[in-house]
Amino acid sequence: MSPPSRAKRAPDTMIPCRSSSKRRRLAPDEAETWASLPSDLLELIGWQVLAGDLLDYVRFRAVCSHWSSSTVRPRGRSLVDPRFHPRCWMMLPEGHGLYPGHPNLGGYVRFFNLSTGAFARIHLPLFHDHVVLDSVDGLLLLLRHRDLDTAVRLLHPFTGDIAELPPLLSILPQGICAAVTVSATGAVTVMLALEKIEIRGVAYATAGDKRWTVAPWTLPPLITRMASSQGKLYLYATSLESASDLDDDKVYIYRIDPPKPNAERLHSPSLSPPVMLAECPLLETVGNVNLVECGSEILLVGFSDDSCEHLVVYRLTDLVSGRVVPIQNIGDHALFIDKRGLCLSPNKGLPSVLGNSITCDVWNFC
Repeated sequence: MSPPSRAKRAPDTMIPCRSSSKRRRLAPDEAETWASLPSDLLELIGWQVLAGDLLDYVRFRAVCSHWSSSTVRPRGRSLVDPRFHPRCWMMLPEGHGLYPGHPNLGGYVRFFNLSTGAFARIHLPLFHDHVVLDSVDGLLLLLRHRDLDTAVRLLHPFTGDIAELPPLLSILPQGICAAVTVSATGAVTVMLALEKIEIRGVAYATAGDKRWTVAPWTLPPLITRMASSQGKLYLYATSLESASDLDDDKVYIYRIDPPKPNAERLHSPSLSPPVMLAECPLLETVGNVNLVECGSEILLVGFSDDSCEHLVVYRLTDLVSGRVVPIQNIGDHALFIDKRGLCLSPNKGLPSVLGNSITCDVWNFC
C-alpha cells in the first residue's frame, strides 16, 4: 500500500519538550518532568488516547519529539492495524451543488466527528477521478472512474495509506454495502454485498489480489437494508431462495462472516453462506427495516403501522435470544435514518441534537 499524491509541504518539525509555549509558560521543573516521562508510559497513554479518537492521538504525538518517538506512527500501518481506523469520523457529502471532488473545493474534503461534532478538512487529490462506493469504520472505499479504469482502493483519509484492490469490471454494482477485516498478519480483506439485480451476491478480495471472487450462493431475494459491523455483513429478508421450508409469514436476520482460509488452499479463502441469526414475526409489524450500528450493537428500526407515524426499535441481541420486544430508550444516542442509518452521540459535542431521538426521512424509508 502506498500514500496518494499530495501537495508538497514543509517537513514536519517537532518541538523540543523543554521549550516554552506562547500560550502557557512552564516552570523549568515542570517542563523537565514532562520531558522525562518514560517511553513505555507514554506508549501506554498513547494507546488510551487512541481508543478515544485518532486525531487526539495525532495531537498527543505532536507535543514534542520525545512523545512522538515513544509512540507508534500511524502512517504506513493505519489500514493493517484496526486501532488506527477513524471510526468516529464520516465524510461530509457537502450539498448545495457541491460534492467531494467538485472543482470549487480545490481537492479538499470535509469530515465530521460523530461523537464530538468537530470538523476536519483534508486535502485528498484522489477525488478528482475517484468516487466513494462506501465507508467502513471511517475508511473510504473508492472507485476510479477514468476511461475504462475501474480500480478499487481502500483509503485511510487521515494518513493517506492505500490498499489496492482488483478492478470491479463487469461486476460493477448499482449500490453496495462493504465490510473490512484485517487478519493477524495484516492482510486487508473487503467484502462487497452487490445490489445489482442480475448478480445479487457477495464478492470479496484481499489487497493485492488480481480479481474479485464471487460467492457461489446468492443473497436472499427480498432485502430491505444491510449494515456492516466489525467486518461482518447483516441483512434482513424474508427467506433464502434455497430454503423452501422457511415460513413466509416471518422475517429472518442473517449474518455473513468474513472469508476464511480454505483448508486445502490456505491462500484462497472461501466465503460461507449467510448464517441465520433470528426469525421473528416482524414482517407486518415494522414493514421496511433499517439496520443501524449503534455503539457495539445492531439496532432494527422500523414503523409499527402503515401510516409510518410510530417508530419501533429492536436490539438484534434480543431477537437472537428470542425476545421480540421493542426497546423504549436508546440512551444518549440519536439516530438519523435515510437510505442508511447513522448513530450520533450528541451529549459530547452536539448540543443541538437531542439524545434518545430518531430523525427519519419517511419518503426514503416507508
